[in-house]
Amino acid sequence: MTAVSKWGAYVLAAFMAFMGIQKFIGDVPIFIIIEDNLAADWGLTLPFIDPMLKYATGLGELAATVILVAGLRLIGGGLSLALIGGAILAHLTVLGVYTPMSSAPDAEKSPMLFIMALVFFALSAAVTYGAFKARR
Repeated sequence: MTAVSKWGAYVLAAFMAFMGIQKFIGDVPIFIIIEDNLAADWGLTLPFIDPMLKYATGLGELAATVILVAGLRLIGGGLSLALIGGAILAHLTVLGVYTPMSSAPDAEKSPMLFIMALVFFALSAAVTYGAFKARR
C-alpha cells in the first residue's frame, strides 16, 4: 500500500472521529432539520431520526475510525463511503446544499457541510480503491 493511501486513511479516520464524536457531544441540528423538512415537504412524521439515527450514524463513524486505524482500510473505507454517501444523499434530497451553521434560529447558512461530504467521499473512494488494489 502506498504512503498516500496509508496517510489518506489516517486523515479519513480523523475526520470520521471528529464527525462521530459531534453526534454524541456536539450541537448537531442537521437531524432536527431532516425531521422538520420531512414533515413539511412530504408529510412524514419520523420522531426517531433525532436522536436514534443521529446516534446510529455517530456509532458508524466511530466504527469506521477504529477499523481504519486498525489497518483494515478496505472495510473502513467502504463503511466511510456508505456513511458519507448517505450524507450526500440527505443533502440532495432533504437538507439542501446550504445548511445552518448552528442550531440558532437566525444561523447563517453555508454549503460547508456539503462540500466536506464531497471531499471526504472522494478521499474514502481513494482509500478504498488503494486498499483494493493492494490486495490484488
